[in-house]
Amino acid sequence: MKNNKIHQLALFGNPVNHSLSPNIHQQFAEQFNVSIDYQLIKTTEKGFAKAVSLFFESGGIGANVTLPHKKNALSIVDKISDRANCAQAVNTLFIDSEKNICGDNTDGIGFICDLSKRCGFDCRNKNILILGAGGATQGIVPEIILQNPKLLVIANRTLKKATTICQYENSTAMTFGQLNKSQQKFDLIIHASSLGHRGKTLKFQKQHMNVDTVCYDLSYNEAAQPFLNYSKSLGTSKCFDGYGMLIEQAAYSFEQWFGFIPDTNNIKI
Repeated sequence: MKNNKIHQLALFGNPVNHSLSPNIHQQFAEQFNVSIDYQLIKTTEKGFAKAVSLFFESGGIGANVTLPHKKNALSIVDKISDRANCAQAVNTLFIDSEKNICGDNTDGIGFICDLSKRCGFDCRNKNILILGAGGATQGIVPEIILQNPKLLVIANRTLKKATTICQYENSTAMTFGQLNKSQQKFDLIIHASSLGHRGKTLKFQKQHMNVDTVCYDLSYNEAAQPFLNYSKSLGTSKCFDGYGMLIEQAAYSFEQWFGFIPDTNNIKI
């Protein structure tokens, strides 16, 4: 029998109106006969902490965090999971039994799960390139490293941000100038910037691809198209946007809130 209690959930970000999260979590909730009200809360970086506090004080039980607040969320939580600490970014908030606001990061595990299930890609002993060194990159790198890649390169406009993330064996940071001169070929190339929302993309070069290179944009729908179109123009046919990652990371967030892991197959977005 369905529980009539309506559980308050939210997404904090800027922008948020494009988000598919309410639809995804509604489908998850229906699997377990749970009633939810998933709100989209647009907030500035300055107003983020207050907005989160008001949400939980008003009875909210869990929330997602998206750009540009994933790093800021670290400073407003009472407890943080190991994977969020490693990523130095939070995308999931929930209340524990002691009323603490807890922070987790499900981006990395969602990304790896989608790579395996939808893309048929295994990171083990592979050469991987990430374009961009923001919060999205921070969220996925720890999980990538756990898969034991042969080489992980993070390319960014400035070397400092990329170097900060490259604290692992077999990882290295490059500027885009250095990348353009490199002849290193990659099995997986990931676009991890938000430029797609402005119709732009970070770029790699044709010499960085082999015949089986997979290109993956962490964004989805229109925001992913500039990178995917650019990748296709260089000759690759194995191009994926991040909608699968969106679904998989959402499933792990849902598990934190309700204790159940949803079935991610046949989710319609």
